[in-house]
Amino acid sequence: MLKRIIDFFFNKRLQISTILLLFISFVLFIQSSHPAIRHLQIFAGDVLEPVKEPVIWIQRLMETRKTNEILSRRLIHLSQEATRFGSLQEENKRLRQMLNFKERSEFKLLSAMVLSEGINKSVNSLLLNRGLEDSIRINDPILNVDGLIGKVFWVGESSSLAQLLIDPNSRLSVRIEPSGAKGILQWYGGNRFLIIDIPNTMAVEPGDLVVTSGLSDIFPGSLPVGIIQEREPAPDGFTFLVYGDFLVNFNQIHEVFIIFK
Repeated sequence: MLKRIIDFFFNKRLQISTILLLFISFVLFIQSSHPAIRHLQIFAGDVLEPVKEPVIWIQRLMETRKTNEILSRRLIHLSQEATRFGSLQEENKRLRQMLNFKERSEFKLLSAMVLSEGINKSVNSLLLNRGLEDSIRINDPILNVDGLIGKVFWVGESSSLAQLLIDPNSRLSVRIEPSGAKGILQWYGGNRFLIIDIPNTMAVEPGDLVVTSGLSDIFPGSLPVGIIQEREPAPDGFTFLVYGDFLVNFNQIHEVFIIFK
């Protein structure tokens, strides 16, 4: 190994000597204070200046681009963290509301989480994480802190399906407060409902509260359902067609309560 190194230096002695002499000359040139050398240094600087500026500009551009990439990654990370924090705050708020609601409720309630929605093509439904092992039965009412949502229509061992009030086949006997007028509620599209069979002798006004009538074997009375928005005479001339909005936002249901009978 040592012999190879010695042979290399011996064979390349001319090139190595030339490089060393150039390096020494360059060092002497840089460090020399002789006026002639100084003039040469200034001249060399003037010659190299047009080349040096673009090189520096490119270096700074690359550094700026790298800094921007780092800042962009940090911004994305912070945005994700902010979204996650906001989601956790919203979830915490919902769970606190549910806990307070459960403590105040006169009913025996079991909380359930929404696993998915719309898995049954024939019914507007939600899949819940409660089933027979939790003593859930068909026709158990479902609600949240805002109001009535629907009822259980299928039960498995550890999950169940809820039919929503916004299902086209859903019908609900309701009462309008404070008049006490009773009618049949059905979905009318979006988050709206229609109530039929309201006698036109009843004082029904926008802003009135709609609750369950208590006439059903499934739903207890006085569960909040929605708010009246408008009314119009029905074609029969004896009743009103009453329109309103559900209290529950059916596009944002995450947790629910199931009422034990």
